[in-house]
Amino acid sequence: MNDLRNSLCTYPDWGYVIYRTTYSAESDTLFPDAIRYIEACIKQAFFQENKEDPTNEPNEIWAKHWSTIVQDPAQLNGASLEAIRAHFEAWVNAQGMRDDWTKWRMCMIIDEESLQMLKGTSVEALENERPENSDDELRCVKVLEAFPYTDQYDKFPGWMRCWTYALWDLWAMMGDGDEMRQLFDCIDDFPFEGVYCG
Repeated sequence: MNDLRNSLCTYPDWGYVIYRTTYSAESDTLFPDAIRYIEACIKQAFFQENKEDPTNEPNEIWAKHWSTIVQDPAQLNGASLEAIRAHFEAWVNAQGMRDDWTKWRMCMIIDEESLQMLKGTSVEALENERPENSDDELRCVKVLEAFPYTDQYDKFPGWMRCWTYALWDLWAMMGDGDEMRQLFDCIDDFPFEGVYCG
């Protein structure tokens, strides 16, 4: 939380940039619920990590959390990961923020696969779940790194699936200066194949 606190001296808010790449009547219904669920997962993990803090600081920091939702059916419907990366990197460069902070180092993608995986979730149900007992129904989203370092021998594709409960952990790790490739290499150590679980 120290890095986040220090960053908020410079930036007004924090949170993922979230790209929506699926547009249908069903997704119009499911997408807002998915966003609320994702934000509730991040909030739960954030406060769990900072539950021993005797100050009101976690509440003050959470009050500055804000997801940036990118929606454009004409341009983003069914967009590939490569197209999303190009759009995100152009947006980051336009603001002069390349390599500047976590918010501009990675973005989240809610595609049809992710949306279906989150279907049926709710903030109310989340409050009754225990993360360590959620193995029966793994819910994850795609998170993509901007300007990743990759080469022809690299198994890291520049993105990974992330368990919704681990989104705060991923933010914190990237905020410490880690590259997503380092976290991708840890995936095999976790119980869910192909998914970062923090």
